[in-house]
Amino acid sequence: MPFPFPPRCLAAALAAAACAAILSGCATTTGHAQAKGPGATQAATTSDSLAETTWELVKWTDKQGSAMAVPGSNGNPPVGLAFLAQGRDYRVAGFSGCNRYMGAYRLEGGKLSITVPAATRMGCPSDQLAGFETAYLKALGRIATFTLDSGGMPRNMTLNLQDGGIMTFKRGEDAPTRM
Repeated sequence: MPFPFPPRCLAAALAAAACAAILSGCATTTGHAQAKGPGATQAATTSDSLAETTWELVKWTDKQGSAMAVPGSNGNPPVGLAFLAQGRDYRVAGFSGCNRYMGAYRLEGGKLSITVPAATRMGCPSDQLAGFETAYLKALGRIATFTLDSGGMPRNMTLNLQDGGIMTFKRGEDAPTRM
């Protein structure tokens, strides 16, 4: 399944998300995740290690180990994130269940930091989906550690949250163009 930003729509999606960020005035959340495991440690040497990759959320468990429902293909893109770069400008963008979001990331000193300042303001079709989206965006700012299954061409990424939850992502199609 293609990621939420087909090549021809990537620039338009980023522009729309940037406008939403300026207009929304949402609070910024930032997470600082320590690299765990050899794959993540190898990748954590530079932000370019994740640049131009996309990731789809496939599983989310809470601190008790109970699976949280991840929205499926209801005509929308999968929930996930893309790591994008242009020069030294590192961005994350993705779909959070109802809306597209955009923020910044930094990967250095063995730590992954994600800042998600805003999302578009489309209405969610249900309160349950709106709650998922809010929790997902907050979780991106509360990452304690991250792991990758290999340093060269990772296929799976795990974000371990500060509250004990675990988000598991599978790699999607790499972003074909720079921002």
